[in-house]
Amino acid sequence: MKPLSISASLIALALTGLLFGQSQPAADRTIGEVTSIDAAGRAVMLKEDKGAAVKISIGEKAILLRVPPGETDLKKATRIAFGDIGVGDRLLAAGTKASDKFEARTVVIMNKADVAQLQQREQEDWRKRGTSGILASVDPAEKTFVLTVGDKKYKVTATDKTEYRRYASDSAKYADSKESTIAEMKAGDQVRVLGNKDQDALQISAERVVSGTFTRVAGVITAIDAEHGDIKLSDLLSKKSVTVLVTPRSNTRRLPEGLANVIAQRIIPNGQSTPAPAVSGRGGAGAQITDLSQLLDRLPMITLADLKPGAAIILAGSPQQDTGHVTAITVVAGIEPIVTAGASLVQNLIGGWNLGGGGGAGDLGAELGQ
Repeated sequence: MKPLSISASLIALALTGLLFGQSQPAADRTIGEVTSIDAAGRAVMLKEDKGAAVKISIGEKAILLRVPPGETDLKKATRIAFGDIGVGDRLLAAGTKASDKFEARTVVIMNKADVAQLQQREQEDWRKRGTSGILASVDPAEKTFVLTVGDKKYKVTATDKTEYRRYASDSAKYADSKESTIAEMKAGDQVRVLGNKDQDALQISAERVVSGTFTRVAGVITAIDAEHGDIKLSDLLSKKSVTVLVTPRSNTRRLPEGLANVIAQRIIPNGQSTPAPAVSGRGGAGAQITDLSQLLDRLPMITLADLKPGAAIILAGSPQQDTGHVTAITVVAGIEPIVTAGASLVQNLIGGWNLGGGGGAGDLGAELGQ
């Protein structure tokens, strides 16, 4: 599984909390990633999290601070010089903004190496305490919901401090998710929960929850418009035509033929499964196939140019208002051995595919993935 990248929103929350916790005069604020540095002019170019580029001027009297990863108290920050700022650093500035220019009074940075360290912590936490499943029911008033994970149902209990996020329509990465509430969750949603789990009681105490409405489709490609990123499919189950939009954020992979054969042998009709064969790779020789989300980041990446009419693919994505159109989040090619084995196997594969990953939110398949 590739390293997860921490959500920009989480770093924003941590850094902004530092400033709000201090006695600061009213000020404009901006946060993002440093893309270039003008040492002579004491300025940096910042790509804001909202997408805009802004020039940050940092005068001699500005306060420059660096915080260690995960800290939320400026007392733990250290003073730095302008020359300590580097490209790729996360930077929060407080000051005065006018158009695309910003005069900073206070600058707080988390350098690139610290961000990588924080990413690693996030990744490990989601691996150890993350749970993915399908939402069976939700009770917003009681702050509880039931999550179906395989053949088990977990009761998930939230608190006033639980953070809710909603997957973007074209991404299953935590970094691309938006703030949400438990009221936005609905039965059938794909959900990933970070929190302590009691396996015996089938209960989870939720700290973070990410949810989204996704559809899964398996089909044979009938046409490809590479220029516009469109794929036309013949749905193997419904026999209907589906148009799939593949965006730059879509995660497109190929299932090697040998692994596809293993999966086809593992899944048999009527929802019965044979013992899961071991899969080599980062999971080790003893790793077991449970669903595609556990394999995705180990599969070879491909582009739209690698797909041809007649090829079979399975995808997870967001349905559009027109039910015949889907924005692809993940596309997996190379499923011909499973298709050849029969429609029931395709149905089982779709039903068992947990899109959520990571973390980090896993790569929400890692979530915090980028």
